[in-house]
Amino acid sequence: MFKIHEVDGDIRSAYGMTVADMNGNGKLDIVAGSTGIPMIAWYEAPEFKKHVVSESHPGNICIAARDLTGNGLRDLIVGSGFNRRQRIPVEYLQWFEAKEDGESWESHFIEEIPYIHRLALADVCGNGVPHLFVASLQGGEGKIDEWQYPGGLWCYRLPEDPVKDMWEKRLVDGELHLNHGMSVGDVDGDGRQDVLIGCRDGLIWFEPPEDPFAGDWHKWVISERESSEVFTVDLDGDGVNEFLSIEPWHGNELVWYKAEGDIRDGKWTRHMIDDTLNRGHSVEGVDVDGDGEIEVIAGYNGPGKSLHIYRQADLGKDEWNKGSIDAGGMGMGQMAVLDMDGDGQLDIVASGMSSGNVRWYENEIG
Repeated sequence: MFKIHEVDGDIRSAYGMTVADMNGNGKLDIVAGSTGIPMIAWYEAPEFKKHVVSESHPGNICIAARDLTGNGLRDLIVGSGFNRRQRIPVEYLQWFEAKEDGESWESHFIEEIPYIHRLALADVCGNGVPHLFVASLQGGEGKIDEWQYPGGLWCYRLPEDPVKDMWEKRLVDGELHLNHGMSVGDVDGDGRQDVLIGCRDGLIWFEPPEDPFAGDWHKWVISERESSEVFTVDLDGDGVNEFLSIEPWHGNELVWYKAEGDIRDGKWTRHMIDDTLNRGHSVEGVDVDGDGEIEVIAGYNGPGKSLHIYRQADLGKDEWNKGSIDAGGMGMGQMAVLDMDGDGQLDIVASGMSSGNVRWYENEIG
């Protein structure tokens, strides 16, 4: 059972979201951006008081938090300008510098990235220092919805001085059509995070070289079916990670893939969990009730706009028990699963793209 907490019930097209301790008090705060109004805000725990970061930038579709300047305060990296029907300005990557007063922020433009759609920080070297990964939905050459123009995936090195230094980048793959979903996870258990993509070309795992700016990135295609979201987890407890996916783009099918041989070049078998999603959006697999089995959490933002949890009934027979976390109140944008209140149980935070809200769901299962 999850208790619903409304963090913000009036934020049009809530989309970009992250969770971080923004003021260093040991409590997790929520950061959210809108693609409907020019607004980014952070909500201070435990009362989740709203602090406006900016009301000058539209289309805030993806957000990550990290102390970039070394002053002990979390800055924000944001993909902005996303509005596929009115592309002025062209989509761009920027970062917001947190000031010592705790209230004011300074925006710093990094560069234009047409149709920027996802970003994530990932420790692909296994040394505790993350790189920034940025993905675009499609290429900038064509008109809206001309998916033949592929989007890209870039790797950025975080600069020592983010104000004065260049943000060095490398193109990982520039041929990703309808490039929608991105997540990070250690697929092969080598202690380094991999980058996962769900796009029209399929379900893809990018394995980093020792030096992400010098070696060859290995591209492993798990499935050639169109995918919208992707997550990796050891679903069946055999020590080998599986893949979760929502298919096709904004699709109705929640599925998982099992490696039948070598995880890099062997066969992957597709299994159905649910085929009744309505514009599926965001998926994670975690053990939320502490019973040693992974549950799957997924939502959708079409009519019905709901968030569900799926518990294993008989994995060998593809049998799942579906439960409701939020029926009709969460038109999913993005999601994070983590212990929000420090009670040792995993909670859920979500932004509501079609429901215009931000909520956190307190885990009362344990």
